[in-house]
Amino acid sequence: MAHPEPSNMADDSDRQQLQHALQAVLHSEITADDMHMMTAVLHEIHMGLEVFRPYKGKRKVTFFGSARTPSHDPRCIQARNCAHILAQSGFMVITGGGGGIMHAANEGAGFLDSFGININLPMEQRPNPVVDGSPRHFYCKYFFTRKLFFLRESSAVVLCAGGFGTLDEAFETLTLLQTGRNPPIPVVLLEAPGDDYWGPFIDSWLRRLTDDGLISVDDRQFLFHTDSVAAAADHIRDYYLNYHSFAYLDDMVLLRVEHALSDTALARLNAEFSDAITSGNIKALEACEIPDNPEGKPGLCMHLNPRRLNILPQMISRINALYRQDMLKSLVATSTDDDTA
Repeated sequence: MAHPEPSNMADDSDRQQLQHALQAVLHSEITADDMHMMTAVLHEIHMGLEVFRPYKGKRKVTFFGSARTPSHDPRCIQARNCAHILAQSGFMVITGGGGGIMHAANEGAGFLDSFGININLPMEQRPNPVVDGSPRHFYCKYFFTRKLFFLRESSAVVLCAGGFGTLDEAFETLTLLQTGRNPPIPVVLLEAPGDDYWGPFIDSWLRRLTDDGLISVDDRQFLFHTDSVAAAADHIRDYYLNYHSFAYLDDMVLLRVEHALSDTALARLNAEFSDAITSGNIKALEACEIPDNPEGKPGLCMHLNPRRLNILPQMISRINALYRQDMLKSLVATSTDDDTA
């Protein structure tokens, strides 16, 4: 999951399901190659869980970008600066652990705030100097297990210029967001000033997909395009001003928040997004009403149209804006009371 998760241990039913699955595999007639693959996958998943477990309470940003970009290139400089600002803001940084933009992002974050997930390739991809030897670095044999951790552990994604691998990671991210298989997170298309790497993607590819009805206009809301590291960092920080995390609650969507909205703000939220709700209203829940909620966050639950999951970035933006308005009204009221007194 892309946001801090509760640290509760697996219960007996979870352990029994895993044991049954392993027993089924061991008693099935599979080839040695199949057994080797499943063993390697299980090992990689266990290793990744162990590496990330001590840092569950910290938000992280994954940087995707080319391993071939020279360190002095403006694209690397941009990634380095953006990662530095985010690390200063309390985020940790995850990369593929290689050179180029990955190295630059790890450099910007620094050793203590960096993760690196390298991939074993026929042409060995060595870890960059920042993550080499770090307890926050590990190798994967399979791209899919590597991408699992890139997104499972991330509260945001920054997409920099890159080749096939970066584009694959970009489309994987968008697919999981569009289908609701990944919690809503900010995705930044970051360019260097004067660069136009993402321009054709936005102005040609996305436009054609939208015009042909292959994606929705609202799908474009998943992306934030900028050549400013300050704007990129602000976009990621602001995403979590009040919004905390996402979950499914039976057949409803649950958005956990840091602070409950006022009745007036909740009414506005319902009015603005009524077309995306299949039945009932967006309902406020107190922390005690939400199961599996050890952090004690209140929430907003709703019967969201499954085809309208792409509305979530806009809804989260409004939740944050309405919370900001609530705080301003509260400050004004407090100031007025003080003046009266």
